Amino acid sequence: MMNRFAATVESCDRRDSHAWLRLKGGRLAARLWPGIKLGQRLAVRIRPEDIILGADPPGRVSARNVLPGHVARIRSVPEGALVTIEAGLVLTALVTRDAAADLRLRKGMPVFALVKATAVEPEERVRARFRVAIEGVGVERLDFLRAVARGGSLSAGARERGISFRTAWAWIGAINRALGAPVVTRVRGGPGGGGASLTPRGRALLAEVERGESALAGLRGF
Repeated sequence: MMNRFAATVESCDRRDSHAWLRLKGGRLAARLWPGIKLGQRLAVRIRPEDIILGADPPGRVSARNVLPGHVARIRSVPEGALVTIEAGLVLTALVTRDAAADLRLRKGMPVFALVKATAVEPEERVRARFRVAIEGVGVERLDFLRAVARGGSLSAGARERGISFRTAWAWIGAINRALGAPVVTRVRGGPGGGGASLTPRGRALLAEVERGESALAGLRGF
């Protein structure tokens, strides 16, 4: 259970070793990171295993964040015990069962949560575009098939993708072998003197790829 908070950069003097962040319910010291700016709004995170709990005032310590609070909840998990602390901020720490027993942790008990500034990390969102490939058919060749469908001929598809007509035929042959059936059929006659279109197998292939890419694009967090 990751600790996540909305924060605003309150101070980030390069002469200091850390920045101060304003959060709802309190302040946290955090490590400086590339591109940090005064007034910047962002999300930060703290891993539960990076929070140290103490039953007594810790005195002089290296951790920049020493937060007094009380135990709100204790929950046993396979990795140990998840301890939720209300300290202005609501934090969840992961400790071993032996540590929980030694501290005699119980609901309502006063505790101190210690968090190093280096454990407070900016949370960056990665926006990735997912591409789906078929075994034996890479995304470049799938894009070529789409270009053939749009242009109505192999030559049009080759021009759009910047490949030679010879390479276009080689790619079609490779796709046919990978799928075990033709993906393009010639169209004869017409105003342009003929062209090419996708076979039912070719259209089904692209439809399946598009469904896969749409499903991946719907993943949360991207």
